Amino acid sequence: MNVTPLLAPAIVVMDRLRLLPKFMLVAALFLLPMLLVSSLLFVELQQSMQAIEKERVGVKAVRMLSDTVSDLQKLRGLRHMALSGNAGVIDQTADLQSSLEKRVTSLHLAGVGGKEAEEALLAAKREWLALDGKLAGMKPKEAYAAQTALLDRLKKLLQLTADKSGLMLDPELGGQYLAHIFADTLPDIAEAIAQIAGRGAVYIDTGLFEANEDLLLNSTVMVVRRDLEQVPLKLDAIFREHPELRERLAAQGNVMESTHAFLERAQAEVLNSYNQTSGKDFFTAGANAINGLHALAATASVELDTLLAQRLDRHAARIRWIAFVLALALATATFLLAGFYVSFTREIGLLEEVVAGAAAGNLSRHITSQARDEIGHLVNAFGDMVVGLSRLVTNVRGGSESINLTSTEIASGNAELALRTESQASALEQTASSMEQLTAVVRQNEENAGHAHQLVTNAADVARRGGQAVEHVVNTMGSIKSSSCRIIDIIQVIDGIAFQTNLLALNAAVEAARAGVHGRGFAVVAAEVRALAQRSGEAAREIKTLIENSVREIDTGNELVAVAGTNMTDIVTSVERVASMMNEIAAGSREQTLGIEEVNQAMAQMDEVTQRNAMMVEQAASAAQELQQQTQLLTQAVSVFRLDKPEQDLAVFPSTTVMTPTAVLPMTRQARITHARPGNDDYADQARRA
Repeated sequence: MNVTPLLAPAIVVMDRLRLLPKFMLVAALFLLPMLLVSSLLFVELQQSMQAIEKERVGVKAVRMLSDTVSDLQKLRGLRHMALSGNAGVIDQTADLQSSLEKRVTSLHLAGVGGKEAEEALLAAKREWLALDGKLAGMKPKEAYAAQTALLDRLKKLLQLTADKSGLMLDPELGGQYLAHIFADTLPDIAEAIAQIAGRGAVYIDTGLFEANEDLLLNSTVMVVRRDLEQVPLKLDAIFREHPELRERLAAQGNVMESTHAFLERAQAEVLNSYNQTSGKDFFTAGANAINGLHALAATASVELDTLLAQRLDRHAARIRWIAFVLALALATATFLLAGFYVSFTREIGLLEEVVAGAAAGNLSRHITSQARDEIGHLVNAFGDMVVGLSRLVTNVRGGSESINLTSTEIASGNAELALRTESQASALEQTASSMEQLTAVVRQNEENAGHAHQLVTNAADVARRGGQAVEHVVNTMGSIKSSSCRIIDIIQVIDGIAFQTNLLALNAAVEAARAGVHGRGFAVVAAEVRALAQRSGEAAREIKTLIENSVREIDTGNELVAVAGTNMTDIVTSVERVASMMNEIAAGSREQTLGIEEVNQAMAQMDEVTQRNAMMVEQAASAAQELQQQTQLLTQAVSVFRLDKPEQDLAVFPSTTVMTPTAVLPMTRQARITHARPGNDDYADQARRA
């Protein structure tokens, strides 16, 4: 793919600038994006650090609000007990209220949460001041509801502060879970425990529930148990992200146990009215559970602040490291760029000086470079080129003299070549005449071989038919033998019948003799039958003997016919072989005729080539004269170059072989036939060499 058209604008700009502006332009184009990316990275890190600082301020503000909410929860329970008739908690209530007034007065958010959070804080303070003067004249239920409303306002402010400071959306999973535990989960559990403690203490002291208060407490206990089950899961998630916190947060594990114990006590004393103590003791147990939860939340806030501080330190170290690497990279790049510029200009200046000298014909100065870049390769390549040109000029000077001498030898060689070409043409004419006679003889042999092949083919057909006739005779003799064997079997049957008849006649004669006078006539007949049976048996034996002799004669005839058939088969095979050999002889004669005809054509072409060689000899003579003139001009042209070794040996130029007259050796007959056939790709070359 050709990218030159795409780079045309850049090429135009670079062609119009000198080397230093080119380097400055390219460096600026690379430096600007790097500075832009670096500045964006610094801004991003600064924003991240500001967000971390904001989260740390939010941790402190949420911690202050959490302490205030915890004290207000205790104060609400104590006031509810006091208004319900428990005079033993009045002094404790007064002390806690005095402490809480100072805490509320000094409460501030340090700008976290913006204007909305500040207005919510001022509204909560005003509500606290207004509520402080009204609580003494309120009924217990109204006072409890008013204080609960103030707690809800403060809790919403706590959630708003946590959200606005970014605690609830911390980018790290461990920090996010810590924020949820101390700013959301534990305050909710503490609020529920406070309500159970306050309402339960009043019930223990008075024995009375407000309307549906028992159901409210029962559902609150169930909700607290559910929330307590989530705390270990969140702690495990924190430990997976930060294993180092396991020891510090796991020490607060007894908080969960004390909270569960208080819930069991509330289930027994309040909901089941079993094993009740006093309202003050029950409230104290609830306050202890709240203090434990508050301590766990405080520990979580401290660990979260520690994690944020560590993250802030990592960001600061990262900024310092990036700044150091960036400064080092810029310094290194500037240093290397300056070195590259100096090296580049030095090599280019040296190359320019040597090129100018070479253009003026001075090839005596050789240059080399130690650099391994493209400029160094270019300088070394040019130095090698100067050395090569110097060697070339030296060789040309020596070669021009050698060419002059060689051209003279070529002229004399061409004259001798002309004589040899004429002699070769005469020899070709004689060879062509001999080949014509040989062609006539071979053609006559081909015709005779064709006639012989026809005769042998006819003889083979006659022998084949004779073999078939003998085979037929063999088959006929076999049939006769089979019939004779059948006749023998029949005669044996007749002989058997005669024998049986003779036995019957003998028996009849015996019976006639026993009959006496009455059997005399029957005896005569039996004697005649017996005589007839004996003659029939003798005739059958004679016929059997004759037929057996005939069978032996037939077997002898079969053997003779089989021998005759084998001989006829051998004759047919021999005749077919003779026919095949005659066919091969005829084919060889045809191929020989074609080969000789091709030789004749080759001889004609060789004659033509010889004539062309004569013309080429004349052209070579004129070319040799022109070559001598060009050699003189070449010598004058290279004399302008100045070399570092004028006395350099002329043997660098390859020596030229002096041509001497030699006899042309003719090719062998088979080689000429093979190489001179039409269609051979090397035919023209072979003809020219001939």
